[in-house]
Amino acid sequence: MTGPVISLSGVVHRYGTVAALDGIDLDVPAGVLAGLIGPDGVGKSTLLGLVAGVTRIQTGTVHVLDGDMERAAHRRAVCARIAYMPQGLGRNLYPTLSVKENLHFFARLFGQGSAEREARIAELSAATGLSPFLDRPAGKLSGGMKQKLGICAALIHDPDLLLLDEPTTGVDPLSRRQFWDLVERIRARRPGMSVLVATAYMDEAERFDWLAALNAGRVIASGAPADLRTRTGAATLEQAFVRLLPEGAGDAPLEVPPRMVTDGPPAIAAQGLTRRFGAFTAVDHVSFRIGKGEIFGFLGSNGCGKSTTMKMLTGLLPATDCTAELFGQPVDAGDMETRRRVGYMSQAFSLYAELTVRQNLDLHARLFRLDPAGIPGRIEEMLSRFDLSDVADARPKSLPLGMRQRLQLAVALIHGPEILILDEPTSGVDPIARDGFWRTLIALSREEGVTIFLSTHFMNEAERCDRISLMHEGRVLAVGAPADLRAQHGGVPLEDVFIHVLEQAAGPAGVAAEAPPLHEVAAAPPRRFDLRRLWAYAWREMLEIRRDSARLAFALLGPALLMVTFGYGISFDVEDLAFAVYDQDQSAQSRQLIETFQGSRYFKEQRPITTPADL
Repeated sequence: MTGPVISLSGVVHRYGTVAALDGIDLDVPAGVLAGLIGPDGVGKSTLLGLVAGVTRIQTGTVHVLDGDMERAAHRRAVCARIAYMPQGLGRNLYPTLSVKENLHFFARLFGQGSAEREARIAELSAATGLSPFLDRPAGKLSGGMKQKLGICAALIHDPDLLLLDEPTTGVDPLSRRQFWDLVERIRARRPGMSVLVATAYMDEAERFDWLAALNAGRVIASGAPADLRTRTGAATLEQAFVRLLPEGAGDAPLEVPPRMVTDGPPAIAAQGLTRRFGAFTAVDHVSFRIGKGEIFGFLGSNGCGKSTTMKMLTGLLPATDCTAELFGQPVDAGDMETRRRVGYMSQAFSLYAELTVRQNLDLHARLFRLDPAGIPGRIEEMLSRFDLSDVADARPKSLPLGMRQRLQLAVALIHGPEILILDEPTSGVDPIARDGFWRTLIALSREEGVTIFLSTHFMNEAERCDRISLMHEGRVLAVGAPADLRAQHGGVPLEDVFIHVLEQAAGPAGVAAEAPPLHEVAAAPPRRFDLRRLWAYAWREMLEIRRDSARLAFALLGPALLMVTFGYGISFDVEDLAFAVYDQDQSAQSRQLIETFQGSRYFKEQRPITTPADL
């Protein structure tokens, strides 16, 4: 392909009165690793949906792989040549199927034989660190592991165009590096493949061949990362991105004032904290102490037990061995007085989608038994503090990810807690929104003395913490200030420290293991009806039904029950059906008709009707 792989001209897309894309003109070169960067809600996901053919074109033209995506015939022709991973944890997965079964299903959809499927699954699972979890149901994976599995599902066949909407959101740095190495190996084998990625990680965007920066539904700059840095006079791509924004030129860098250390017991203390699920140990004798007002960062590989540890600290999950303390008191799920002193923000969005922003805040204020007279004022304070006033009457599902995260933090703070436990609070949020988020956290810590315990995969966020811990396979490997940990490893960047510690802990057979060699994948099945695709869906349905007793009962007993019910409940043998005659004709023909009914055993005559009043 000599021309652009994607060409958009005059594209406008609206959701109600909001313009997600406002006159987009964009040509994406073919055969490159291209990226989309921009704040939350600027239209990156909408643009990818239009290119993938899953979002209806409203205004403008979208050409993909030398054809118009508005034409149904072209969409059918190229659907097997495009792989699309949507934004969100596990949105393209089946939660009741295991990791391996999910991958088998997607491979079957593309007509791969048994040997091809096994080779491809082995390659992808090794490259993303999922090999030890092939038998685990997708619904029981951590958020980052769901992202990894979604990536594998998108790469199960070799597409001509790969569309990834924030594919590494919530994925640990080592796995991110391994994933991009995998993409580079695939591109080296298939140099004609084009990749378009929306990402919130500026360090990832640095390695892309070409970038487009979006803001307010428009393209504000495009070109190679080096060109964008040169054009803005910035040392890093993140600085260039901020300077490209109309309001970003004068933004001051984020600074973290030193913490005033106070005497007294720690706000959070854990000693030998352990949690087992059957034979699997999720958290293995974890110990740490977090002081009042401290910002403590939790870093670790996906599925290493960070979220489990946080749930045990909030009382949402009991510990198997030992315990943790908050404010010197053992964690007790039934102790409402202690729970009112803690605010918790989960990794996945956990508020009520059917309630508005204001209603969610009001509900949680009442759940924490705030003074009813003070609730309206507290809600207005939270709306103003987190810049949510303009969307107070909107439902959360209509908001971009950054706003949803701000709403979750506002809900966690509605009752004025002394401890905040935040599970990857900025995952998938753009750099501008992340900085705003962190300004709030720093103010809470330094001005109000709130203790903040958070997990993150962003190394620049980890640098802002007072102390961090590095965790892998349920064990804490290192604890200390970011500067101290870097000094212990020769002054290398914190990401390299993290990867080095993980590789040391995992050993030569662990996370750094080489993936099997790449295999060629057979061409996709024909675009029209194909029995292999039908069998793939039948195979998946069979697995899901076998594991769901209710569905299995309906599938097996439902038809038999209906047959018996209809067999005994429906009869055409009707007798003694009452009727009355209102004969205004009084002719021979009318009397003959009446006699026909009178002589039938199916009808029983009632007193004749003589006047309209009898009716």
